[in-house]
Amino acid sequence: MRSNTALKIIIGILAVVFIGHQLYSSLYTPITTAGAEYYEAVDGLKIVGTIIREETVITNNSSGILHFITNDGSRVAKNGTLAEIYDSEGASITVSRIAEVTSQIQNIEELQAYNDLQAADLELVSGKVSNALNGLVTDGASGDFSFMPEKSALLLSAINRRQMITGETTDFSAQLNSLNAELATLNASLPTAKGRITADLSGYFVSGTDGFENVLTCDDLTKITPEFLNNLKPQELPDNTIGKIVSDYEWYIAAKVSINDSLKYKEGDTVTIKTSLKSNPELSVTVKCVNMSPDTDSAVLIFACRQMSSELASMRTGAMTVISNVYKGLRLTKKCLRVVDGKTGVYVRSGITAKFVSVNVIYSNDDYIICEQTPSNEDVLRLYDEVIVKGKNLYDGKIIS
Repeated sequence: MRSNTALKIIIGILAVVFIGHQLYSSLYTPITTAGAEYYEAVDGLKIVGTIIREETVITNNSSGILHFITNDGSRVAKNGTLAEIYDSEGASITVSRIAEVTSQIQNIEELQAYNDLQAADLELVSGKVSNALNGLVTDGASGDFSFMPEKSALLLSAINRRQMITGETTDFSAQLNSLNAELATLNASLPTAKGRITADLSGYFVSGTDGFENVLTCDDLTKITPEFLNNLKPQELPDNTIGKIVSDYEWYIAAKVSINDSLKYKEGDTVTIKTSLKSNPELSVTVKCVNMSPDTDSAVLIFACRQMSSELASMRTGAMTVISNVYKGLRLTKKCLRVVDGKTGVYVRSGITAKFVSVNVIYSNDDYIICEQTPSNEDVLRLYDEVIVKGKNLYDGKIIS
């Protein structure tokens, strides 16, 4: 008797749990959402570009320690000083310290000359501190230390200015006197440079060389064929090579493509090339020539460009895209796309309910779609809408939270 009663109780509990689970499942369906974000997708011909420039190799025949006046990747004028030559490494260290101290003195003098602290924008100055700090961290993480001294000086200047605005520090006289005294001592101890290396032409100074400086030249672009690129080999440079000057005039990008792709372009066409560079994410170029191969089903497109930067001056090859179309709109994952009553659209969170809105897909790949952004008061997808990516048994007006 007791056994039957216990069994009935257990069955009753299981029935209640089952019914409760069914009610919970029917009334509540967990959802996952993602924001609709503005995005630009590029469609076009993907290439590996080989850079061809006028490059002049610089050598040094003098003995001694080189102290570079021109930073790697910086622009230099014709006859400008690239480096000074000293007898010892200590002299080079002294020159570097003189430059640092001089920069700090100039920053403090500028701060003292700026007396209108009430007109200063604390938020703006704090933003400069954050930007300078982020720049240092980003460059350090990527291994780019070429402009660390300049960016450190910018950070220090921004911090000093913020301290003046907030009243943390208003008098830099003691620091200025100390720096001036150090500068006088450094100048007194610095020996005279025994020589200098100058630039024979204007352009960008690059300390690195790759052996292609005299191989990839601009004198005869018709020789840049698929076979030529396939057989590229660097030349050995003299042991006393210290860098090169890259001309900032017209230079070229060569890319091997299929015959069919080459037929889409003709000499004189103006196109845009997308790169992975921070300084030059897009390049405006002109098709200089199309060099066909008589022996293969490939060709070489050569693009002419007049934009130049320190990154471009140091680059030899890189993945690029010759842009044919740019799609601008709201990016969503493909998982959220649904078809309801023959209409393509998505469900968005509207308060505590799901709302279906139709979308016009203008671009799609394996990972995401881009929908047209329509300025309208109607029920359309808008920027930052919470789009439902995952959810069961969705319908217009369903309560989701």
